[in-house]
This record gives sequence, structure tokens and C-alpha cells, in this order.
Amino acid sequence: MSELRKIIVTVKNYEFHSSQDCARLYKKVRLLDESGKIFYYKNLIIPKYLEGRGAFASDVSRTWYVKNIHKSAVVLVAFETKGGTVEYDLDEVRQLSRSGFWAGVLIGVASIPAGIVIATATFGAGLLLIPFGLYQAYKQTFRIPAILSRKRLQEDFSQLGIIVCEGWSR
Repeated sequence: MSELRKIIVTVKNYEFHSSQDCARLYKKVRLLDESGKIFYYKNLIIPKYLEGRGAFASDVSRTWYVKNIHKSAVVLVAFETKGGTVEYDLDEVRQLSRSGFWAGVLIGVASIPAGIVIATATFGAGLLLIPFGLYQAYKQTFRIPAILSRKRLQEDFSQLGIIVCEGWSR
């Protein structure tokens, strides 16, 4: 499973890619860490609550709590304000997890007919698409919701010394 990491970063530039009800996806995010080293995130997913609270302000140093959900995708789960309080919204992260679940179900259902149609056009080579599609569906349906589950996030926060109240999301 992916671990929750605490990083101190400054956003330098990015490309806005898409938006959902609960989160936004940014591509090619260039960041500067606390030691002055530049690094990149190919895909950064930020819940709208955190973005509205100033977690993604450019040229301002912020402490982020991030989780990798894929080798090229990172989710910003929480951030620390200037006052030292940690801002988070586990309900938006849960919505993000659910949308990943339904995307996995859709991929799994669509991979079999798509593989058959492509196999017909490519004399059978398209049948290799079916196992690949089912593997992607497995990752979306089971792995991502497990990484972003409320229980897992509470355990990760407690390891970093942050107490998350059971009934509170913010």
C-alpha cells in the first residue's frame, strides 16, 4: 500500500487538465522542495476543498500530505496551514475513491467487448486487450479505494501524529 508522506513544497507551474465534482486533476506540476530541488508530478489530484483553502497557491511554501495511488498519480490528502492546523476533507477523498471504483467497473465491463471488436479487426491480436483491461479494472476497483479508505487514512495520520476525529471531516 502507498504511505502518506509529508512534504514541504512550493508550486512553480502546472497545467490544468480536468475537473470533477470533488477534485481537480493537474498535469506536469513542477514543484520546489524545501532544499531547493525541483521535481515534478505527472498527475496531481487535489480535492476542491483543499484547493479552496489555499493548498495549491503558487510561489508559496506549503506542507502537503500526499499519497501515491499509481506510479504517476498522486493525491493531495491534507495540508498544513501557516497557523499549524491540518486541513483535510475525508468525505471528498471518499467521493474521489468512489469515482475510481465506478471507473474500474466501467473499464472491466467495456474491456471484454472492446477486446472482441478489436480482435475481429486485427485477426485476434486484440484479445490481448482483455487481460490488460481487466487488470486496470482490478486496480481501479479494489486498490485505489483501499489506498484512500477512511480507516487507512486515519492510521496514516496517526503515524504522523495527527488526530482525525471520527465524526468530523474538516
